[in-house]
Amino acid sequence: MRGSGVVLGGLVVSSFLLLASSGTQAFVITGSIVRLSGGTSVDYIYFSVNSYGRVTIDTKSWERDSEDRFNGNGITDEFVDVNGDGEIAFFNTAIYLFRDDGSLDAADLIASNDNSTRTYGDGSISKNDAYLSRVLAPGNYVLAIGAANFTLSEALSGFNAGSFYPVGENFARIGHGDYQVTISGDVTPGVIPEPATVLLMSIGVSGFVFRALFRKR
Repeated sequence: MRGSGVVLGGLVVSSFLLLASSGTQAFVITGSIVRLSGGTSVDYIYFSVNSYGRVTIDTKSWERDSEDRFNGNGITDEFVDVNGDGEIAFFNTAIYLFRDDGSLDAADLIASNDNSTRTYGDGSISKNDAYLSRVLAPGNYVLAIGAANFTLSEALSGFNAGSFYPVGENFARIGHGDYQVTISGDVTPGVIPEPATVLLMSIGVSGFVFRALFRKR
């Protein structure tokens, strides 16, 4: 299972920052949840914790401005391109944090979150963006991210069945929803293949398929 979400989900480490506190750093992952037949995809983000301490996971996807940011002062129908990619494509994020022991199962679950009032530090405009903050021991971890109504069994299986999201303007269902995840603490992101590496792998597989077909003639 390791790495499948990284390649298929198109995850990208968009930045890696050294923060003021000694041993504290943050990295930002961007990606998309994709609508599939009967449900939506699930992405997996792998990272390591280097020393005992607090790790914060903050997601950003929701692009409809609402009363959440204004403490109930009123609802607007304004859509906001929070990630600056030139489109409105979003979902209600839900996350599950697991220990990564090489074989993902329910016993590895540490915590989960759907909505949070603490998610605004990364530029989120709604509590529909998930957030977690936990003290973690050194080791390897994996974060599963999917759309709302995302169950533990779906986080384990890698397929989110029947979610309403992702959506675009006016909440019309669309084929993908973009997100950003910021993970901060004494953390290191997992290895993500370079685009050239993925391309070479694809060319290699294509070559094997071509030779197999040619031999059958």
